[in-house]
Amino acid sequence: MKYRYFLFDLDNTLWDFDGNAADCISELVLRHGLQEYVPDPGHFYDMYKSNNTRLWAMYEAGQITQQKLRHVRFEITLEEAGVPDAVRLGTVFGEAYLDLMPLKTKLIPHAREVLGYLAGKGCEMALVTNGFKQVQYDKVRNCGLDLFFGNRIFISEEVGYHKPNPKMFTAAITSINGKKKDTLMVGDNFMTDIEGAQVFGIDQFYYNPNNLPCDGAPTYMGSDLRDLKDLA
Repeated sequence: MKYRYFLFDLDNTLWDFDGNAADCISELVLRHGLQEYVPDPGHFYDMYKSNNTRLWAMYEAGQITQQKLRHVRFEITLEEAGVPDAVRLGTVFGEAYLDLMPLKTKLIPHAREVLGYLAGKGCEMALVTNGFKQVQYDKVRNCGLDLFFGNRIFISEEVGYHKPNPKMFTAAITSINGKKKDTLMVGDNFMTDIEGAQVFGIDQFYYNPNNLPCDGAPTYMGSDLRDLKDLA
């Protein structure tokens, strides 16, 4: 099967969210002199990631506000690490983290190469991402991905819905005049990207570099974005 239209997730599909976030948190730990409590920033990031995943699901379900999410995910992690004054520092970390993240520019291996290849083949592409509007726009611009997507960037905070809601996919595919049978969704999150695309009725490429187990049989699965070259 060959595709003319591609919808891409952003974080951990094109933009190296984990690598960039880990760098941000290491920088904040050093900035605030917390090495006594956080001797291993990598382990601290793993703690943060677990808390963030849980709280983000609550945010998407409408159980907590965006403002609370921004700070509480750090407050909880700092408390778990035994850092004094975790509530105040959680607020400081929360704001500084969102300032730093858009400045980081690590991409997933071969992301730029593959996007350039698809553009050269005349494929139309749109970006479909959950996240905070300004942070996501800044990330895309600072790492140069805006060259491939232009104004075809759809962010949950701006659209008013989160993936896997079909309205996110509808907005994106409409922007590129895509036909469902000729459109492929590319993403790393099985629930929001792959199952969301299945419900919407388009084929999927599950980017799964860690070979995570999954149910539901995506149309394609791979650990290298270069596999997409064979699908265009």
